[in-house]
Amino acid sequence: MRSIVLATLAAVCLSGCSGPSAKTEEEAAGPVAPPAVPADPTFTGFKHDQKQDLFGYYYPTGEVKVGGKYKLDHLHIAGPIGFGDWVAGKRTKTYGPVMMEFQDITSPARTNALGNTSYSVKLRVLPTAYALNDEMVRFVGKDDKLGEVRLDAKIDAAALKTAQLKGKDAPPVITGALQVGDTPFKTVTFTWRGGD
Repeated sequence: MRSIVLATLAAVCLSGCSGPSAKTEEEAAGPVAPPAVPADPTFTGFKHDQKQDLFGYYYPTGEVKVGGKYKLDHLHIAGPIGFGDWVAGKRTKTYGPVMMEFQDITSPARTNALGNTSYSVKLRVLPTAYALNDEMVRFVGKDDKLGEVRLDAKIDAAALKTAQLKGKDAPPVITGALQVGDTPFKTVTFTWRGGD
């Protein structure tokens, strides 16, 4: 009888030591935010039909940080040669005519010639699909560390012309939503620069 009571007590004690259930861990993580840019399996291919010169580097006006480690540095849109090479199949593993670059802000940093901080680890997200014209840019790419990256944004053509004439300190020229892996950014704005 005594051994039955001890076995029962041991089973009760051990059942309390099994740790939280999967349901409890999910509840502790909180609800997953809805995506800022939902996945669209029908969005495929590479389409561009811009009349205006959109070449340049588009820098976010606010911090866009993912996982506390990766920060969006810029969106890049190529000039005619970049698009021509891509369409002709002349592609590399490090460049796309529409691409996004993130920096690992925990990697070693240095100050570049312009006085900006540059980190040694950069993640270039090349397109798996894009659509671009004078009024909008859509982009989908994938990175092993970031996951799928999706951008759906409007281009303000008048503001872009002003920025191209004015240079620095110009108003935002692109506004849209960005999804980086599981992290949504409902509104992201970008300014324009002609070079790094």
